[in-house]
Amino acid sequence: MNTVRIAVVDDDDLVRAAACDLAREACPGAEVVDYASATYVLHEIETSTVDLLITNCHMPDMDGPSLVRKLRELKQSLPIIMISASDGAQEVGEAAGIDRFVPKNLLYPALGEAIHALLPKAVG
Repeated sequence: MNTVRIAVVDDDDLVRAAACDLAREACPGAEVVDYASATYVLHEIETSTVDLLITNCHMPDMDGPSLVRKLRELKQSLPIIMISASDGAQEVGEAAGIDRFVPKNLLYPALGEAIHALLPKAVG
C-alpha cells in the first residue's frame, strides 16, 4: 500500500503545526507535508500525489476558497478539509467545494474525526 500524503496549508505557523500534529495522530503512517502558501500547495498537488488537503480559509497569497475552486476546476477530486475561525467561512468553503469544515477552536478532536471520515482505509 502506498503511503498516504496529507498536505496542510495555513499561513499561521502555530495552527499549521497543530494541524500537522493532529493529522499525524489521526493517520500515523501518513506523510504530512505543510505549506505556508496556497500557491505552493497548488503546485504540489498538480505535480505529485496528495491524498487529502487541509486548508485555511483566509491566507495572503490565495485564500482557501480560491484554492478549492481552482482544484475543482482541474477536476481534482481529492478530499478537502477547511479550517477557520472566521464567520461565514464554512458557507464560503462549502460553496467552493470542500468536503468537511472544522472550526479552529475545535481542531481537537474534530480534525481527526474529519480525517477518519474522509480517509477511512488509510487510518484503519
